Parts: sequence; C-alpha cells; structure tokens
Amino acid sequence: MLKWILAGVGFLAAMVAIFVGVVMFVFNREAPDTSNLTELHSAQVLDLTDIGSSYRVVYEYEIDDQTFYGKETISSKSMSEGSTFFICLDPSEPAQHSLTYSDCGPDGPVSPREGLKEKPSL
Repeated sequence: MLKWILAGVGFLAAMVAIFVGVVMFVFNREAPDTSNLTELHSAQVLDLTDIGSSYRVVYEYEIDDQTFYGKETISSKSMSEGSTFFICLDPSEPAQHSLTYSDCGPDGPVSPREGLKEKPSL
C-alpha cells in the first residue's frame, strides 16, 4: 500500500514539474527584438481582401521621400482602400517596421517586417 502511495506522489510531482517547465518555456521564449522600432508612423491601405473577421491588406508608407510597401493580415471590423493604420519603424532603417495596436513602446509593435520597394500582390 505504501508503495502505491509513493508511486502516486511521484507521479503527481512529475506532472507538476512538467507543467512548470512548459509554463516557463512559454513565458521565457525569445521574442523578436523590436526595441529599434521607436517611431510611430501611418500606413495607407492600397488593396484589401475581406477574410471574415480580418482583412488581408497591401499597404504603403512614405518616409524621407522613399515609399515602402508591405502585406499584412489585420483584425478589424471595418476597413477600406485608403484607410490608414499605425506602424512603428526604425528611424535609421525605415524599411524595418511593424504593425502596432498601441504605441511604439515595449508592448507596442508586433511581428517585425521588412518594407518592400515594389507593391506586392494580395
């Protein structure tokens, strides 16, 4: 009987250790470095496709007489060609940018992107 209790306690301890390991892995993963994306800028929608609760958009943004293009899926209730949204960009490398839902602080930008010199297709 004592052997079964010890086996149960050992199994429970192993399950707790696995759970803690998974939680630590999820919260300590290396996220992309977005610390250089500090300048808030607007981007304009050129083309879009409604895909249900979000839109697949082709957009452009201009900075220092240069035009950059990108393609992104954006969760939105309504969007149209000509709409604008915000991105964060690297002032020293304006092709480096990211969509933002808040600001360009530590919790702002998500999924860094490389701006393109030619308009992509949807």
